[in-house]
Amino acid sequence: MDRTIQPDAKRVLMLASVASMIDQFNMPNIRLMQQLGYQVHVACNFKNGNTCSDARVKKLVRVLKKMSVRCHQWDCPREIFPVKPCVQAYRQLSGLLSRYRFAWIHCHSPVGGALARIAAARWKVPVIYTAHGFHFYQGAPFKNWIFYYPAEKLLSYRTDMLVTVNREDDRFARTRLNAGRMFLIPGVGIAVKRFFGYRPRLTKKEFCQAYQLPADATVLLSVGELSERKNHQLVISVLPLLKPSVCYLVCGQGEQREALLRQARQAGVLERVRLAGYVEDLREIYSHADLFVFPSLQEGMPVALLEAMASGIPCLVSDIRGNRELVRQDCARFDPGSGRELLLGLRRLLEDPSLLQANRRQNQKRAAGYDSFAVQQRMRRIYQEMEQSVKFHKGSERLQQSEALRQTFGLFKKIKDRKT
Repeated sequence: MDRTIQPDAKRVLMLASVASMIDQFNMPNIRLMQQLGYQVHVACNFKNGNTCSDARVKKLVRVLKKMSVRCHQWDCPREIFPVKPCVQAYRQLSGLLSRYRFAWIHCHSPVGGALARIAAARWKVPVIYTAHGFHFYQGAPFKNWIFYYPAEKLLSYRTDMLVTVNREDDRFARTRLNAGRMFLIPGVGIAVKRFFGYRPRLTKKEFCQAYQLPADATVLLSVGELSERKNHQLVISVLPLLKPSVCYLVCGQGEQREALLRQARQAGVLERVRLAGYVEDLREIYSHADLFVFPSLQEGMPVALLEAMASGIPCLVSDIRGNRELVRQDCARFDPGSGRELLLGLRRLLEDPSLLQANRRQNQKRAAGYDSFAVQQRMRRIYQEMEQSVKFHKGSERLQQSEALRQTFGLFKKIKDRKT
Protein backbone atom coordinates (compact mmCIF):
# COMPACT_ATOMS: atom_id res chain seq x y z
CA MET A 1 0.00 0.00 0.00
CA ASP A 2 1.21 3.53 -0.78
CA ARG A 3 2.38 5.07 2.48
CA THR A 4 1.68 8.61 1.24
CA ILE A 5 -2.03 7.92 0.71
CA GLN A 6 -4.18 10.87 1.72
CA PRO A 7 -5.93 10.57 5.10
CA ASP A 8 -9.65 10.66 5.69
CA ALA A 9 -10.21 14.23 6.95
CA LYS A 10 -12.98 13.08 9.27
CA ARG A 11 -11.32 10.16 11.06
CA VAL A 12 -8.99 10.58 14.06
CA LEU A 13 -7.30 8.23 16.52
CA MET A 14 -7.11 8.73 20.30
CA LEU A 15 -4.34 6.56 21.64
CA ALA A 16 -2.91 5.68 25.08
CA SER A 17 -1.07 2.81 26.74
CA VAL A 18 -4.00 1.86 28.99
CA ALA A 19 -7.77 2.28 29.04
CA SER A 20 -7.70 4.01 32.44
CA MET A 21 -5.91 6.97 30.83
CA ILE A 22 -8.73 7.26 28.30
CA ASP A 23 -11.32 7.00 31.06
CA GLN A 24 -9.72 9.43 33.50
CA PHE A 25 -8.29 12.05 31.14
CA ASN A 26 -9.76 11.88 27.65
CA MET A 27 -13.52 11.41 27.55
CA PRO A 28 -14.07 15.19 27.22
CA ASN A 29 -11.51 15.28 24.40
CA ILE A 30 -13.32 12.50 22.55
CA ARG A 31 -16.57 14.44 22.84
CA LEU A 32 -14.80 17.55 21.53
CA MET A 33 -13.55 15.65 18.48
CA GLN A 34 -17.04 14.41 17.79
CA GLN A 35 -18.45 17.92 18.12
CA LEU A 36 -15.93 19.01 15.48
CA GLY A 37 -17.36 16.36 13.15
CA TYR A 38 -14.77 13.60 13.49
CA GLN A 39 -15.29 9.86 13.59
CA VAL A 40 -13.21 8.87 16.63
CA HIS A 41 -11.24 5.65 17.05
CA VAL A 42 -9.64 4.68 20.38
CA ALA A 43 -6.67 2.32 20.69
CA CYS A 44 -5.34 1.27 24.10
CA ASN A 45 -4.79 -1.73 26.33
CA PHE A 46 -8.24 -2.60 27.67
CA LYS A 47 -6.97 -5.82 29.28
CA ASN A 48 -3.82 -5.14 31.31
CA GLY A 49 -2.05 -2.44 33.30
CA ASN A 50 -5.07 -0.31 34.16
CA THR A 51 -5.28 1.67 37.39
CA CYS A 52 -9.06 1.24 37.57
CA SER A 53 -11.13 -1.91 38.12
CA ASP A 54 -12.09 -4.40 35.41
CA ALA A 55 -15.73 -3.42 35.95
CA ARG A 56 -14.84 0.21 35.26
CA VAL A 57 -13.04 -0.74 32.04
CA LYS A 58 -16.08 -2.73 30.86
CA LYS A 59 -18.28 0.26 31.62
CA LEU A 60 -15.90 2.49 29.62
CA VAL A 61 -16.16 0.18 26.59
CA ARG A 62 -19.98 0.26 26.79
CA VAL A 63 -19.96 4.07 26.97
CA LEU A 64 -17.57 4.38 24.03
CA LYS A 65 -19.66 2.05 21.88
CA LYS A 66 -22.79 3.97 22.78
CA MET A 67 -20.98 7.11 21.61
CA SER A 68 -20.21 5.32 18.29
CA VAL A 69 -16.48 5.32 19.04
CA ARG A 70 -14.50 2.49 17.40
CA CYS A 71 -12.42 0.62 20.02
CA HIS A 72 -9.21 -1.26 19.20
CA GLN A 73 -7.35 -3.51 21.61
CA TRP A 74 -3.70 -2.38 21.59
CA ASP A 75 -1.34 -4.54 23.64
CA CYS A 76 0.86 -1.65 24.64
CA PRO A 77 3.07 -2.12 27.72
CA ARG A 78 3.52 0.60 30.33
CA GLU A 79 7.30 0.11 30.52
CA ILE A 80 9.92 0.24 27.78
CA PHE A 81 11.67 -2.92 29.05
CA PRO A 82 11.53 -5.68 28.06
CA VAL A 83 11.70 -4.44 24.49
CA LYS A 84 9.85 -7.33 22.79
CA PRO A 85 6.31 -6.25 23.89
CA CYS A 86 7.09 -2.73 22.61
CA VAL A 87 8.12 -4.12 19.21
CA GLN A 88 4.94 -6.18 19.07
CA ALA A 89 2.86 -3.14 20.03
CA TYR A 90 4.54 -1.08 17.31
CA ARG A 91 3.71 -3.69 14.68
CA GLN A 92 0.14 -3.85 15.93
CA LEU A 93 -0.23 -0.08 15.72
CA SER A 94 1.44 0.08 12.32
CA GLY A 95 -1.09 -2.46 11.08
CA LEU A 96 -3.93 -0.29 12.41
CA LEU A 97 -2.55 2.77 10.60
CA SER A 98 -2.27 0.77 7.39
CA ARG A 99 -5.96 -0.23 7.57
CA TYR A 100 -7.41 3.20 8.38
CA ARG A 101 -6.70 6.64 6.96
CA PHE A 102 -6.48 8.91 10.00
CA ALA A 103 -6.35 12.67 9.61
CA TRP A 104 -4.25 12.83 12.79
CA ILE A 105 -3.49 11.09 16.08
CA HIS A 106 -3.77 12.41 19.63
CA CYS A 107 -1.52 10.24 21.81
CA HIS A 108 -0.75 10.03 25.53
CA SER A 109 1.55 8.26 28.02
CA PRO A 110 5.33 7.87 27.61
CA VAL A 111 5.49 4.43 25.97
CA GLY A 112 2.26 4.77 24.01
CA GLY A 113 3.20 8.26 22.88
CA ALA A 114 6.65 7.14 21.74
CA LEU A 115 5.37 4.18 19.74
CA ALA A 116 2.60 6.32 18.24
CA ARG A 117 5.03 8.94 16.96
CA ILE A 118 7.37 6.34 15.46
CA ALA A 119 4.50 4.61 13.66
CA ALA A 120 2.94 7.93 12.62
CA ALA A 121 6.24 8.99 11.05
CA ARG A 122 6.24 5.85 8.92
CA TRP A 123 2.68 6.39 7.74
CA LYS A 124 2.97 10.19 7.56
CA VAL A 125 0.15 10.95 10.00
CA PRO A 126 0.26 14.24 11.97
CA VAL A 127 0.50 13.87 15.76
CA ILE A 128 -0.61 15.72 18.90
CA TYR A 129 1.24 14.41 21.96
CA THR A 130 0.08 15.32 25.48
CA ALA A 131 2.88 14.87 28.00
CA HIS A 132 1.25 14.26 31.37
CA GLY A 133 4.62 14.78 33.04
CA PHE A 134 8.03 14.14 31.50
CA HIS A 135 10.08 11.42 33.19
CA PHE A 136 12.98 13.90 33.27
CA TYR A 137 12.36 16.76 35.67
CA GLN A 138 14.00 18.74 38.45
CA GLY A 139 15.13 16.12 40.98
CA ALA A 140 14.55 13.11 38.70
CA PRO A 141 16.95 10.14 38.90
CA PHE A 142 20.02 10.51 36.65
CA LYS A 143 19.01 7.39 34.69
CA ASN A 144 15.78 9.15 33.66
CA TRP A 145 17.78 11.98 32.10
CA ILE A 146 20.16 9.57 30.37
CA PHE A 147 17.39 7.47 28.84
CA TYR A 148 14.17 9.47 28.54
CA TYR A 149 15.46 12.91 27.60
CA PRO A 150 17.39 11.85 24.44
CA ALA A 151 14.39 9.76 23.35
CA GLU A 152 11.97 12.65 23.81
CA LYS A 153 14.41 15.04 22.12
CA LEU A 154 14.46 12.85 19.00
CA LEU A 155 10.71 12.20 19.05
CA SER A 156 9.96 15.91 19.37
CA TYR A 157 11.06 16.31 15.73
CA ARG A 158 8.16 13.97 14.87
CA THR A 159 5.63 15.83 17.04
CA ASP A 160 3.40 18.31 15.23
CA MET A 161 1.86 19.64 18.45
CA LEU A 162 3.16 19.10 21.98
CA VAL A 163 0.80 19.74 24.91
CA THR A 164 2.19 20.05 28.44
CA VAL A 165 0.18 20.23 31.66
CA ASN A 166 2.48 22.12 34.04
CA ARG A 167 4.76 25.16 33.81
CA GLU A 168 8.01 23.32 34.53
CA ASP A 169 7.51 20.96 31.56
CA ASP A 170 6.33 23.84 29.37
CA ARG A 171 9.46 25.90 30.06
CA PHE A 172 11.69 22.91 29.41
CA ALA A 173 9.92 21.97 26.17
CA ARG A 174 10.19 25.47 24.75
CA THR A 175 13.92 25.70 25.39
CA ARG A 176 15.09 22.11 24.78
CA LEU A 177 12.62 20.29 22.48
CA ASN A 178 11.71 20.73 18.82
CA ALA A 179 8.00 20.06 18.40
CA GLY A 180 6.23 21.94 15.62
CA ARG A 181 4.00 23.86 18.05
CA MET A 182 3.73 23.84 21.82
CA PHE A 183 0.79 24.49 24.14
CA LEU A 184 0.30 24.64 27.91
CA ILE A 185 -3.02 23.60 29.44
CA PRO A 186 -3.90 23.58 33.20
CA GLY A 187 -3.91 19.80 33.55
CA VAL A 188 -6.83 17.76 32.30
CA GLY A 189 -9.23 19.72 34.49
CA ILE A 190 -11.91 18.67 36.94
CA ALA A 191 -15.61 19.50 37.23
CA VAL A 192 -15.09 21.83 40.19
CA LYS A 193 -18.82 22.21 40.91
CA ARG A 194 -19.09 18.45 41.60
CA PHE A 195 -16.83 18.89 44.63
CA PHE A 196 -17.68 22.37 45.91
CA GLY A 197 -20.29 22.07 48.65
CA TYR A 198 -20.86 18.32 48.27
CA ARG A 199 -23.23 17.10 51.00
CA PRO A 200 -22.15 13.72 52.42
CA ARG A 201 -24.67 10.91 52.70
CA LEU A 202 -23.00 9.37 55.74
CA THR A 203 -22.20 10.75 59.14
CA LYS A 204 -18.55 10.60 60.27
CA LYS A 205 -19.46 7.70 62.58
CA GLU A 206 -21.11 5.77 59.75
CA PHE A 207 -18.16 6.48 57.48
CA CYS A 208 -15.69 5.12 60.04
CA GLN A 209 -17.83 2.03 60.52
CA ALA A 210 -17.92 1.44 56.74
CA TYR A 211 -14.11 1.37 56.61
CA GLN A 212 -13.66 -0.34 60.00
CA LEU A 213 -11.97 2.66 61.56
CA PRO A 214 -12.32 3.84 65.19
CA ALA A 215 -15.20 6.28 65.70
CA ASP A 216 -12.77 8.98 66.87
CA ALA A 217 -10.28 8.39 64.03
CA THR A 218 -8.33 11.24 62.47
CA VAL A 219 -8.34 10.12 58.84
CA LEU A 220 -5.31 10.70 56.63
CA LEU A 221 -6.33 10.07 53.02
CA SER A 222 -4.24 9.27 49.94
CA VAL A 223 -5.59 8.54 46.46
CA GLY A 224 -3.53 6.85 43.78
CA GLU A 225 -2.18 3.65 42.34
CA LEU A 226 -0.46 1.34 44.82
CA SER A 227 2.98 1.70 43.29
CA GLU A 228 6.42 2.76 44.44
CA ARG A 229 6.05 6.02 42.51
CA LYS A 230 3.06 7.03 44.65
CA ASN A 231 5.21 6.57 47.79
CA HIS A 232 2.44 5.45 50.19
CA GLN A 233 5.09 3.52 52.11
CA LEU A 234 6.50 6.80 53.45
CA VAL A 235 3.22 7.64 55.23
CA ILE A 236 3.02 4.16 56.75
CA SER A 237 6.61 4.53 58.02
CA VAL A 238 5.73 7.57 60.17
CA LEU A 239 2.31 6.35 61.33
CA PRO A 240 3.70 4.70 64.53
CA LEU A 241 5.05 8.12 65.60
CA LEU A 242 1.61 9.78 65.47
CA LYS A 243 -1.26 9.55 67.94
CA PRO A 244 -3.03 6.13 67.99
CA SER A 245 -6.22 7.78 66.73
CA VAL A 246 -4.54 8.79 63.44
CA CYS A 247 -5.40 6.28 60.68
CA TYR A 248 -4.39 6.02 57.04
CA LEU A 249 -6.91 5.32 54.26
CA VAL A 250 -5.65 4.74 50.69
CA CYS A 251 -7.93 4.55 47.64
CA GLY A 252 -6.33 2.81 44.70
CA GLN A 253 -5.20 -0.55 43.41
CA GLY A 254 -1.84 -1.87 42.26
CA GLU A 255 1.01 -4.29 42.60
CA GLN A 256 2.27 -2.86 45.92
CA ARG A 257 -0.82 -3.82 47.91
CA GLU A 258 0.69 -6.84 49.69
CA ALA A 259 3.98 -5.02 50.30
CA LEU A 260 2.16 -2.11 51.95
CA LEU A 261 0.10 -4.42 54.16
CA ARG A 262 3.26 -6.29 55.13
CA GLN A 263 4.98 -3.02 56.04
CA ALA A 264 2.00 -1.94 58.16
CA ARG A 265 1.97 -5.30 59.94
CA GLN A 266 5.70 -5.12 60.72
CA ALA A 267 5.32 -1.55 61.99
CA GLY A 268 2.45 -2.58 64.30
CA VAL A 269 -0.09 -0.28 62.61
CA LEU A 270 -2.04 -2.76 60.48
CA GLU A 271 -5.27 -1.88 62.32
CA ARG A 272 -4.73 1.78 61.44
CA VAL A 273 -4.19 1.24 57.70
CA ARG A 274 -7.03 0.64 55.23
CA LEU A 275 -6.48 -0.05 51.53
CA ALA A 276 -9.89 0.55 50.00
CA GLY A 277 -9.06 -0.42 46.41
CA TYR A 278 -10.38 1.45 43.41
CA VAL A 279 -13.25 3.83 44.28
CA GLU A 280 -15.22 5.26 41.36
CA ASP A 281 -16.73 8.28 43.12
CA LEU A 282 -14.47 9.73 45.82
CA ARG A 283 -16.60 12.68 46.92
CA GLU A 284 -18.00 10.91 49.99
CA ILE A 285 -14.50 9.92 51.10
CA TYR A 286 -13.11 13.41 50.49
CA SER A 287 -15.88 14.89 52.62
CA HIS A 288 -14.90 12.80 55.69
CA ALA A 289 -11.10 12.91 55.47
CA ASP A 290 -9.31 15.17 57.94
CA LEU A 291 -6.15 15.63 55.90
CA PHE A 292 -5.19 14.69 52.33
CA VAL A 293 -1.61 13.41 52.13
CA PHE A 294 -0.04 13.19 48.67
CA PRO A 295 3.50 11.78 48.96
CA SER A 296 4.20 11.04 45.26
CA LEU A 297 7.71 10.96 43.87
CA GLN A 298 6.59 12.08 40.40
CA GLU A 299 3.50 13.84 39.03
CA GLY A 300 2.47 15.93 36.06
CA MET A 301 -0.69 17.73 37.15
CA PRO A 302 -2.40 15.39 39.66
CA VAL A 303 -6.16 15.04 39.31
CA ALA A 304 -6.56 13.44 42.75
CA LEU A 305 -4.91 16.41 44.42
CA LEU A 306 -7.09 18.85 42.47
CA GLU A 307 -10.22 16.98 43.52
CA ALA A 308 -9.14 16.99 47.17
CA MET A 309 -8.42 20.72 47.02
CA ALA A 310 -11.79 21.44 45.40
CA SER A 311 -13.46 19.37 48.14
CA GLY A 312 -11.97 21.68 50.76
CA ILE A 313 -9.67 19.18 52.47
CA PRO A 314 -6.42 20.51 53.96
CA CYS A 315 -3.54 19.04 51.93
CA LEU A 316 0.03 18.07 52.72
CA VAL A 317 1.99 17.22 49.56
CA SER A 318 5.42 16.21 48.36
CA ASP A 319 7.50 19.11 47.07
CA ILE A 320 7.64 18.05 43.42
CA ARG A 321 6.63 19.36 39.99
CA GLY A 322 2.86 19.66 39.66
CA ASN A 323 2.24 19.57 43.42
CA ARG A 324 4.20 22.76 44.09
CA GLU A 325 2.33 24.49 41.28
CA LEU A 326 -0.96 23.77 43.06
CA VAL A 327 0.02 24.04 46.73
CA ARG A 328 2.00 27.22 47.30
CA GLN A 329 2.39 27.20 51.09
CA ASP A 330 5.83 25.97 52.22
CA CYS A 331 4.33 24.55 55.42
CA ALA A 332 2.10 22.25 53.32
CA ARG A 333 4.96 20.64 51.35
CA PHE A 334 7.68 18.15 52.30
CA ASP A 335 10.62 16.33 50.75
CA PRO A 336 9.20 12.99 49.45
CA GLY A 337 12.41 11.25 50.52
CA SER A 338 12.27 12.49 54.12
CA GLY A 339 10.07 10.78 56.70
CA ARG A 340 11.18 13.42 59.19
CA GLU A 341 9.82 16.29 57.07
CA LEU A 342 6.55 14.43 56.53
CA LEU A 343 6.20 13.79 60.27
CA LEU A 344 6.85 17.45 61.12
CA GLY A 345 4.32 18.55 58.51
CA LEU A 346 1.66 16.18 59.82
CA ARG A 347 2.15 17.28 63.41
CA ARG A 348 2.17 20.96 62.47
CA LEU A 349 -1.13 20.75 60.57
CA LEU A 350 -2.96 18.32 62.85
CA GLU A 351 -2.14 20.33 65.97
CA ASP A 352 -3.05 23.76 64.56
CA PRO A 353 -6.75 24.14 63.60
CA SER A 354 -6.23 27.69 62.32
CA LEU A 355 -3.48 26.49 59.94
CA LEU A 356 -5.76 23.70 58.72
CA GLN A 357 -8.55 26.17 58.02
CA ALA A 358 -6.25 28.56 56.12
CA ASN A 359 -4.94 25.61 54.08
CA ARG A 360 -8.51 24.57 53.28
CA ARG A 361 -9.52 28.05 52.02
CA GLN A 362 -6.44 28.49 49.85
CA ASN A 363 -6.89 25.05 48.31
CA GLN A 364 -10.44 25.70 47.16
CA LYS A 365 -9.47 29.07 45.75
CA ARG A 366 -6.59 27.54 43.76
CA ALA A 367 -8.65 24.61 42.48
CA ALA A 368 -11.23 26.95 40.94
CA GLY A 369 -8.68 27.91 38.28
CA TYR A 370 -8.42 24.32 37.01
CA ASP A 371 -12.03 23.78 36.03
CA SER A 372 -12.54 21.41 33.10
CA PHE A 373 -14.46 24.07 31.14
CA ALA A 374 -11.31 26.22 30.83
CA VAL A 375 -9.25 23.19 29.81
CA GLN A 376 -11.75 22.16 27.14
CA GLN A 377 -11.80 25.66 25.68
CA ARG A 378 -8.05 25.40 25.15
CA MET A 379 -8.26 21.86 23.78
CA ARG A 380 -10.91 22.95 21.30
CA ARG A 381 -8.54 25.63 19.98
CA ILE A 382 -5.72 23.08 19.73
CA TYR A 383 -7.91 20.67 17.76
CA GLN A 384 -9.13 23.46 15.50
CA GLU A 385 -5.56 24.56 14.82
CA MET A 386 -4.57 20.97 14.02
CA GLU A 387 -7.52 20.73 11.65
CA GLN A 388 -6.43 23.89 9.85
CA SER A 389 -2.83 22.69 9.78
CA VAL A 390 -3.85 19.39 8.17
CA LYS A 391 -5.99 21.20 5.57
CA PHE A 392 -3.12 23.58 4.78
CA HIS A 393 -0.70 20.67 4.50
CA LYS A 394 -3.04 18.83 2.13
CA GLY A 395 -3.51 21.99 0.10
CA SER A 396 0.26 22.48 -0.09
CA GLU A 397 0.70 18.87 -1.21
CA ARG A 398 -1.90 19.37 -3.94
CA LEU A 399 -0.10 22.52 -5.12
CA GLN A 400 3.23 20.68 -5.09
CA GLN A 401 1.69 17.78 -7.01
CA SER A 402 0.11 20.17 -9.54
CA GLU A 403 3.43 21.98 -9.99
CA ALA A 404 5.27 18.67 -10.43
CA LEU A 405 2.65 17.56 -12.96
CA ARG A 406 2.92 20.86 -14.83
CA GLN A 407 6.70 20.62 -14.97
CA THR A 408 6.49 17.00 -16.15
CA PHE A 409 4.11 17.90 -18.98
CA GLY A 410 6.41 20.82 -19.86
CA LEU A 411 9.37 18.47 -20.05
CA PHE A 412 7.44 16.05 -22.29
CA LYS A 413 6.44 18.97 -24.56
CA LYS A 414 10.07 20.13 -24.92
CA ILE A 415 11.18 16.60 -25.84
CA LYS A 416 8.37 16.32 -28.40
CA ASP A 417 9.22 19.72 -29.90
CA ARG A 418 12.85 18.75 -30.30
CA LYS A 419 11.92 15.52 -32.09
CA THR A 420 9.73 17.40 -34.56
